[in-house]
Amino acid sequence: EILHSIPPTPDQEEFIKRLMEFAKSGDATLLGRPPFSETEEKAKMLIATDYARKMALDMRMISPNYEDHPDNKASHCAKMIADYYRRFDAQKGTQFVFSDLGTWQGNECWSVYSEIKRKLVEDYGIPANEIRFIQECKNEKARKAVISAMNEGSVRVLFGSTSMLGTGVNAQKRAVAIHHLDTPWRPSDLEQRNGRAVRAR
Repeated sequence: EILHSIPPTPDQEEFIKRLMEFAKSGDATLLGRPPFSETEEKAKMLIATDYARKMALDMRMISPNYEDHPDNKASHCAKMIADYYRRFDAQKGTQFVFSDLGTWQGNECWSVYSEIKRKLVEDYGIPANEIRFIQECKNEKARKAVISAMNEGSVRVLFGSTSMLGTGVNAQKRAVAIHHLDTPWRPSDLEQRNGRAVRAR
């Protein structure tokens, strides 16, 4: 297991300060929101936690007005995926990428999944057809086809959430890496994710 510590981008540093001030004052306008309702006021620390998780993943989860940054998590993750892709190219090594935030909702919406895929294709020359999102599979037949393609090595990178990819996916035959873009709330969910490739032999 490797834990990667990435310094915050300037935008993240600025937003962290606003989050800290919000935690003290409860002033929702610091987060670019209208003043809280009475119900929201009672849940302000949960709201702060949600913002913090999104900010840590990508500032564009907070607002589409933020720009891409070469040192953000998407950029670092894309580089790491590409490194493993090249290192295990002869074996057609496969990789899982997990995130419960920023999941793919369709081609018309921005997502962390599609952003990393874009970087893999444009910056590292990985064929787009070798990168898939489990959310694309609309039925069990399509799901089984992607799993089979992973085991064959024709799909090399598979993105998914804990709920959709963390259980019942036996695509470990060529797996060389699992990347966690976020951390699920329950330790058992992390075990389920890792179970897609870390198997008893």
